[in-house]
Amino acid sequence: MAEAANTADGYLIRRMERAELDFALGLAAAEGWNPGLGDAEAFWQADPRGYYLGLLDGRPAATISAVAYGDGGGAPALGFIGLYIVVPELRGRGYGLRLWDHAVGVLDALGTPVIGLDAVLAQQDTYRRCGFALALRNCRYEGFFAGAGGIPSDMPLEGVLPLAQFPLEDVLAYDRLGFPARRAAFLKAWLATPGHTALGFARGGSLAGYGVIRPCGVGSKIGPLFADDDEAAHALFHGLCASPTVAAKGGPVYLDVPMAHAGAVRLAESHGMRPVFETGRMYRGPAPEFDLGRVFGITSFELG
Repeated sequence: MAEAANTADGYLIRRMERAELDFALGLAAAEGWNPGLGDAEAFWQADPRGYYLGLLDGRPAATISAVAYGDGGGAPALGFIGLYIVVPELRGRGYGLRLWDHAVGVLDALGTPVIGLDAVLAQQDTYRRCGFALALRNCRYEGFFAGAGGIPSDMPLEGVLPLAQFPLEDVLAYDRLGFPARRAAFLKAWLATPGHTALGFARGGSLAGYGVIRPCGVGSKIGPLFADDDEAAHALFHGLCASPTVAAKGGPVYLDVPMAHAGAVRLAESHGMRPVFETGRMYRGPAPEFDLGRVFGITSFELG
């Protein structure tokens, strides 16, 4: 789908350049979404053609991501929409809707069978009218673990190892259990981003879970946190909260929990975390298959 322009009112839609993704994440930070400090490059690697900018008379007016996940060669397996933001002073004029229509149109033109997004409660009815159906509730939990009163020093860390000690193909295969499409380019960048700490859980010589924690504008976020069971998830959670990432950044730790997974809710609540924000995972098209029982923390609200 080509660039869309309306010369009558000076509004142009085009793909972002890499530096413009930093602008979009800056808007997200201003909205209180608290993105990671190093999110931009890993997001970009997920799909460099999946970010769009609306410009009014040459000035940024609106942003959106429409990332296509797949192995290449044929239609993507999954599209995911995020970073849908209109500059505050330009809201209510239709610029965001035109950008939305363009981004969804691109995914449709690629033959994307399923499109997902995370919607705040106030916007879920709007997305329903666009053909999206609610699949899951996600809740962001907040907790404090650095310093006195934090994760205890005798935490059960047996089996927790730096993720780099596991073969990359094993990590990619495990990730596919908890995410509904292969995302090798994104994950390679996510694991290598400076400041990110990635840990794996070994059981019987195999990978039985992994997690990543990253510094954000406020505190740190865990995501993803995928594990075979509660034991592996709790050990990884302890290791991540005790990591240099948390010690260096300070402040709260956040975990985005799928509320339909009772074990994930128990993990957050057993560590005294409190809910601070909620979204709904919505899909247009059949909800994709993945093992929700392994998802103790989703990767991000922006990319799924």
